[in-house]
Parts: sequence; C-alpha cells; structure tokens
Amino acid sequence: MLPKQRMFFLATGIVTALCFFFFVPFSADTGTGAKLFFSAIMGAFAAYGLWSLWGIPALVADLWNLARRPKRGPPSSAPIHHKGPLPELSPSRQADVRRVVRVMAEHGVFAPETPDPALLYAGVADMDESVKPDTILSILEEVSYYHPDADPAAWTANLAMHDSKAEQDEAAQIADLVRLAGGGLAVSDIRIEHGAEVARRIPVTIAMTVNGEAVTLAYAGNVKYLSTHIHHALATRLDAANSGRRFAWLWTDQGAWISALPAGSVEAMNAALKLKPQSRCCWEWVSDAAPMAAGETI
Repeated sequence: MLPKQRMFFLATGIVTALCFFFFVPFSADTGTGAKLFFSAIMGAFAAYGLWSLWGIPALVADLWNLARRPKRGPPSSAPIHHKGPLPELSPSRQADVRRVVRVMAEHGVFAPETPDPALLYAGVADMDESVKPDTILSILEEVSYYHPDADPAAWTANLAMHDSKAEQDEAAQIADLVRLAGGGLAVSDIRIEHGAEVARRIPVTIAMTVNGEAVTLAYAGNVKYLSTHIHHALATRLDAANSGRRFAWLWTDQGAWISALPAGSVEAMNAALKLKPQSRCCWEWVSDAAPMAAGETI
C-alpha cells in the first residue's frame, strides 16, 4: 500500500470518528469517554471498509483479464524420472537380488518375462532392509523411475496387488483373480450389494456363478480395509478345477501380492529363501488361509 493511500484511509477514519462524536446524538447519560470509544470504533470500521472496497476495481480487472486469457492445456502427465547418478547397491546385496529374482522366476511369479535384476538395484539400494520377495515386488512398479525405458508390464502379467488400506472394489478384485487364473475360473452373473455403513463397516453380499456353481458370500466389509472372503472362495474353486495352478499370496505393509502358481511353488520358494510364517514375509496358498474379516490384522 502506498503512503498516500494510508494517509487517505487514516483521514477517512478520523473524519468519520469526529462526525460521529459531534453529530450523533448519544443518550444524556453517555460519558465523554464512552462517546470517544464508540466514535473511534466507527472511524476504524469506516477506514477498514474503504480499504476493503479499494481493491475491488483491480480485482474485477484481473478477473476480466483471466477470462480473456487463452486456455492452457491440461497439466503435463509426463512421468518423473530420477536425475543424477543411480543409487549404488553393494555387491552382496546385488547377489541377493539375483538370487530372489531367480527363485521367483523359476516358480512362475513373473510373466511374460523375468526382470533383469540389474534394473532393480537402484530401487533396492533405497530400501534399508534385507532382500526378500516383498522387496522385489514393492519396487517393480518403480523401476521406470530409475530406468525410463523399462516396462513393468512385461513382468507383472501374473501378479496383482490388492491394497489392504484403500477403497475396496470387489468387482475389480474378482476381475483380477479371473485374469490370474488363466482360464481356470469362469465367473458370471456377478451381483454385489452393500448395506448401510455403520462405524465404517458395510455389510457386503456377493452372488455369482463360478465354474457353473452358484456362490453367495456375505461378510462385514469395511470402507478402507481389505476383506479376503472373495479371495478364499475363488481360490478354493480354482483348486477344485484342477487347472494346475493355485492362488498364492505374499503380504506386505501395502497389502497382498497375488499370483497363480503351479502346485508346490509356495513350499519350494519358502524353503529356497528361508521364509517362515514368523518371517517379515512368507508365501502362502490363499485357499489354506481362513477368510479374513475387514480390518483384522494379518
């Protein structure tokens, strides 16, 4: 604000206060101090009101210019890539990456191709933890950040991540499992109903036909937490289909990585990588796990 503008607003306030003091009829019992106080208040209001109105013409002009400005295109959706030298991974941890990738590849986790372990080194270097399957899976989608030419879709056709702490989409979960089953599941006539939410819990009823069998599921869903009744129901039907593939999953802090693997793969991978139920992560057959109610801890 310019000095001349400040003086103008101040003068307006003083004149208003004086007019209020000398020309407004106060009651006979109002003392001089009270009159001065109320007059000063009115002068301040007048100065503030004038200051507020002063900027309106400029605001109108700015809005007019903004409306006349040529419209820009949508914000750039170009991916962000790492700049500068890549994080370095020690030789021993490089060997761990190669070993874990090799074991997972041998049992069909990756499809249609196996990722080059060297593409994973930079992402693993940023993670201060021992190299296990959850390390590899968690950085697959981030590989293109370090290597723009890499395409994670070339390795993840046999993988799906179901987030355990996000909005739940039962139809999408069913579609993922049907895709992973590779023809082992035929699911149709899907009807999904949600009841009234009470304390973040939502009654969920799902009716569908799975490989010719009418299946109905009813469980207490949750706004932000994953339930696994769908996974268990479809995993048991895939087992019964004897397609040679079973649903396996590996839980992380984000949720469950799910894959369709040949029989014996879970046991073989856990043995080769020394993974046990008490380990940070461990492969498990989905049908062997009891269905989990929403919000329960794994």
